[in-house]
Amino acid sequence: MRLTTISDAAAKDASSAASPLELLLGCHARIRHFMQLSLTLANAVDVPLDEISEAAAAIFRYFSLALPLHEADENRSLFPRLQAALPNGGLVHEAAETMVEQHKAINELAAELLSLCTTLDRYPARLPVLAHRLGDVAQALNLIFSAHLLLEESVIFPAFQDLLSPEQITEMSQEMQQRRQPQLSRTIHVVH
Repeated sequence: MRLTTISDAAAKDASSAASPLELLLGCHARIRHFMQLSLTLANAVDVPLDEISEAAAAIFRYFSLALPLHEADENRSLFPRLQAALPNGGLVHEAAETMVEQHKAINELAAELLSLCTTLDRYPARLPVLAHRLGDVAQALNLIFSAHLLLEESVIFPAFQDLLSPEQITEMSQEMQQRRQPQLSRTIHVVH
């Protein structure tokens, strides 16, 4: 099996999804996909160097570009609305706070994964030396993600559909879509 077959399969952007729930669940599918790719890469043996490099680059792209958007969706669009809807606490309130806290641990491990993937993209022949560390980081990240995604999918996502008004859900959708739009306002200044 080619590593690149795995890396290309779930890389599609789901920004055209109709609802915040569809966007969030689409992100979760891609998180699971790229976690599996990370674990597969860590265990790869006798794989062509270009496939190692391509897989590492795909993992890097996802965790450096798409995952931060997903986290922003949850931290900036979902979390504040849940907090406002549940000022007195409760299971969903606590789950939402846990979600945000887990993002910090995820980001620490993702930073290490990004560093390893940067090295493997540039120097794929180093995989045998880095495979053990890559496997450890990927396993740790996978464990956190497993608990994190389960919490969101079993507690938070079902609740926000019931707790938030249609207007709030529409606002969330617009915010999430806007995060995924190219930054046309950026300009490049050339120094002469």
